[in-house]
Amino acid sequence: MRFVGTFDYVLDDRNRVPIPPVYRGAFDEGGYIATGTEPCLVLHTLDSFARASEIIEAIPEETKEGEDARRDFYGKVWPLQKDAQGRVTIREDLAKFAGLTKDVKVVGVGRRMEVWDSATFDSREEARQAARVTAVQRAQEG
Repeated sequence: MRFVGTFDYVLDDRNRVPIPPVYRGAFDEGGYIATGTEPCLVLHTLDSFARASEIIEAIPEETKEGEDARRDFYGKVWPLQKDAQGRVTIREDLAKFAGLTKDVKVVGVGRRMEVWDSATFDSREEARQAARVTAVQRAQEG
């Protein structure tokens, strides 16, 4: 499955955010929530988590980089709990990491979804557009 689109939601007083209705079924068998490489959270399906884990596991375990990568990745991921209304409860430490307060965006990013503070996501829009144009140009050249 490929997740697409940007959805505006409000984080409720219990730190719950809805999964967009069209994608709720993708998490029926479970998933994971993790910190992102930017100030956002990542919602992984079981398949996308397995794929991300394979990348981490490809780093030699006996190296400092391998140990650090495993600590950073596995130490900041938790099982995703979806309630009957399709909402995910976000741990307080994760909400703090991503700067989530009230208005959030749930963004489809291909194999995974991200949860952003709306103001942070919007403030980075121009830079994202410029990076996308550059990446497309490089891909077309090579």
